[in-house]
Amino acid sequence: MVGRFLLYLAVFTASYAVKAELYVFPAPSPEATSHTLNTEITLYEEQTLSAIEQKNIDLLIKDTYQTLDKSNATSALSEINKRYEGTLPVWLYSAIKRCEDWFNRTEGNISCRNGELYNYWEEYIQGKHDLSRREVRRLARVARIADVNFNDDNSVAFASPIQWDLSEFTASLAVDRIAHYLISLNIRSYHISAQGLETHASNQGFSWQGSVAQEAVTQTGRATDAVSNPSTIAFIRPWQRPVLSTSKLASLEKGVLSHSDGWPSAKFQSISVADNAFEAMLLAHFSATKTAQQAMELVNANPSLALKLVDENGRVFTSNTYTARTSGKNKAEKNGHAISIDITLPLFDIADYRGPYVSVWISDEKNRLVKSLALRGTSERWLGELRTWWRRVGRKNEGLVDGFAGATKKNAPLHIEWDGLDDFGKSANSSSLILHVEVAREHGGRSYEKIPFTFDSLTSPITVTGTDEIASITLSLMN
Repeated sequence: MVGRFLLYLAVFTASYAVKAELYVFPAPSPEATSHTLNTEITLYEEQTLSAIEQKNIDLLIKDTYQTLDKSNATSALSEINKRYEGTLPVWLYSAIKRCEDWFNRTEGNISCRNGELYNYWEEYIQGKHDLSRREVRRLARVARIADVNFNDDNSVAFASPIQWDLSEFTASLAVDRIAHYLISLNIRSYHISAQGLETHASNQGFSWQGSVAQEAVTQTGRATDAVSNPSTIAFIRPWQRPVLSTSKLASLEKGVLSHSDGWPSAKFQSISVADNAFEAMLLAHFSATKTAQQAMELVNANPSLALKLVDENGRVFTSNTYTARTSGKNKAEKNGHAISIDITLPLFDIADYRGPYVSVWISDEKNRLVKSLALRGTSERWLGELRTWWRRVGRKNEGLVDGFAGATKKNAPLHIEWDGLDDFGKSANSSSLILHVEVAREHGGRSYEKIPFTFDSLTSPITVTGTDEIASITLSLMN
């Protein structure tokens, strides 16, 4: 693993004709363990760290791990977990509060409250008991419904069912603390890489790219319009990681532990981008366990986030923000194959109105699937009512239902941004394409529209008036 990351770093460093100074933390020692953050910090523009500054970073990393070490009865986290209240260091208070913000935003699907759940899994891999799905659900639910109160003096008080556990996010918090320290030193150009955890942070507006083939996130160069804004990227491939591991044992089960039901899930490889490493890792965990549409709806509602998901078959899903955040502003603006699709659904004056099932996809002129864009509805019975979609797409790609489908939403309009890439992340190079939109409503009607187009034909928007379950569809090039 270390060798692979050093190779990536070498490729990354070679792409710059500037002097780079590399620092490795902690310095190699017999005491180092797999749970110690191995960090590489690269400085540019002839910047350096003094011996005292390097020592301060080393102490900062150790302090982060010691503070969050639940096995240490005197750690700050252990102390508040024993008393169910306490005053915390500013950085830890902020982290728990931010995690609670995500907890509320995701309706409990991201949580730092599940210490008892993680303890249960650890006891399981130690052979102390069998694994009970009912029990993990109970532990997750008990933690989810407990009350938490935050006070202005950096203290927190909470109900006894909660045990805070930030073990999955310790490395990202250490990366953020390092970044804050570098900024305090007026370090103008840095890159932080957490080895083995595939978490990266930079303040140089770098052009980020995720390489599925290399199974890692690498840098592909500095954007020409780089600005000094922090940006971090986190990467998880859940089907290759144990649900839980200690310094001695690892679970045979693979995946990311779902914070909502306590069970492992491994729907997607997740490449997430945020303004800080903690938020990026929170998003990566959430996205690895939810459907693509659930994750994308969260990200598309927040411009500071970006996301790329890849399923086990290589199918790719990206947020509306991903191209701009990973390719640089200039490149994103020159992408003439990015289009927006707006679909409106009619209003019905029906007392027991139920949201329709909707499928949106793009094919070539021979009806071969190019890109699945949206799928509302999770009931296989009623998805079959989307007859055209099911016949041409659904029954050949049943994994789409589990990994892609989202809940119905009454008659809420759909706004979809497509970057011109197919389901596997390659350019859709067919000269003639067809947009398909199908809508079926329980105890209602079914409508299907198809719109042939080429990218060149979208110099002016194309608008089609639908019938019955479809009000209108508009295709246009993105500015």
